[in-house]
Amino acid sequence: MLLNPKSYEKNALRSDGRHAARLAEALISGGDGRIRLDAQGRNQYYASAAPSDALAYGSSTISSISEHAFETLVVEWRDRLDQPVAARDYAAGLDAIRDRLAAYFGSDDAAIVFAASGTDLEYVGLAAAWDGRPLTAVLLGRDEVGSGCIHSAAGRFFAEETATGARVVAQSAIDPAFAGIELIDVGVRDAAGRPRASAAVAAELSLHIERAAANGRRAVVHVVHGSKSGLTLPALADVERLVATHGDAMTIVVDACQLRIAPDVVRSYLALGCTVLMTGSKFAGGPPFSGFALAPAAARDRARPLPEGFRRLANRAEWPADWPGADILHATGNFGLLLRLQAALIEIERFAALPAGRATHVAARFSHHVMRIVKRLELAEVPGAGTSCLATETLRTLDLSARWPQCDFDAAKTMHGHIARQSRQWLGQEIRLGQPVKTHPLADGRMAGTLRLSLSMPLIIDMAAMDDIALDERLDREMSLVGAAISAAGAMTLASPQPAPIG
Repeated sequence: MLLNPKSYEKNALRSDGRHAARLAEALISGGDGRIRLDAQGRNQYYASAAPSDALAYGSSTISSISEHAFETLVVEWRDRLDQPVAARDYAAGLDAIRDRLAAYFGSDDAAIVFAASGTDLEYVGLAAAWDGRPLTAVLLGRDEVGSGCIHSAAGRFFAEETATGARVVAQSAIDPAFAGIELIDVGVRDAAGRPRASAAVAAELSLHIERAAANGRRAVVHVVHGSKSGLTLPALADVERLVATHGDAMTIVVDACQLRIAPDVVRSYLALGCTVLMTGSKFAGGPPFSGFALAPAAARDRARPLPEGFRRLANRAEWPADWPGADILHATGNFGLLLRLQAALIEIERFAALPAGRATHVAARFSHHVMRIVKRLELAEVPGAGTSCLATETLRTLDLSARWPQCDFDAAKTMHGHIARQSRQWLGQEIRLGQPVKTHPLADGRMAGTLRLSLSMPLIIDMAAMDDIALDERLDREMSLVGAAISAAGAMTLASPQPAPIG
């Protein structure tokens, strides 16, 4: 059912220019440099602060706010947009979001922590794991999680500023308590780009846990549920076996930052003692950047007080009132983060209200039309994990090198930029796709070029209201435009072959 719905009428008072501009300005506050806009009104991922008419199949990277969420926030905040949010009101707003997230996930006792991005959420995992022993961070799939996670998972700053506005030294330790973290990288794909078997990944993780324990260290083991290319490794059953085998020798952090995960699966991870990281700016379709982590109550209860370094990372209200040491944090507000979280929650609750099976049906039709484009353009699909879940049903990774053998990762990045900047000029329609992800090597060792197509909650909500004929007509039209954009970008970037005909 729809949780705590907000009233919204299509004929409600529309935002005037001043309110819209003020809301857009507030939505890009309270983050680091990644959230800021360029002269064209786009951030570094080509997302806008205001609603866009783009064909938005890039939620695997980031989303722009929907018109529905934008107008809902204007109606709610229009008389307060010019006022700074007081610390008390900020705390009350985040507590309300905690209650609604707890209802959505069906977990009343989880400790919910907020942060400006998924990369920032890695610090929550460290806080939950730290018991005085030195830590070993075992990072699974560094190429398929956030690029800054290799730093934040190791307890280091990943940029020169934080969401609180603090100026810091990138790649230095966030606190002396985390200065000696050892980082170990474990791959999710083999040398040919095929997903590794879950049992093999779990066995390697187990080995690193044992080695850490033998050296007096506690392992913080990162697993992925819905990576950049939709992988979930290791499988939940193997995670259960790791917990049963190693117990307190480790803490497991689940990178589910895409939010392509069902509430019952989140509850299963929490029951195993895992901390689950999620964001509202990808599959949820909220504006960038917003993150939230669910930690088991037991992790909160046994946690050591937050180290002083967290004062530069977070505000007081972003951590639960009963988290040990959270009172050292500054009692200030982050209006932008509050708005972004509210926008994401609007979409999450709308998605929760969909009739059973509609999301799965839309995803199946999406997959059908994506595969038609793959065949038409003589591309290939990067192998997935083979299991059916939200992560695999709503995200497809295209191998551009199947058509353009010289297309490596850098060329794909160039193509992605061409599509984002020039698709409207080419086709009369702006198109956003997911950024390339490194999945497999070319024959000469360079990483192959890829692009990603994905559904978001707002897209599924819109499409779920259509009958099958209208849905297929829309997907056929939009995938044809996507295919034309890929062909044009390939021709511009790689010179030959010429674009394949679309139609």
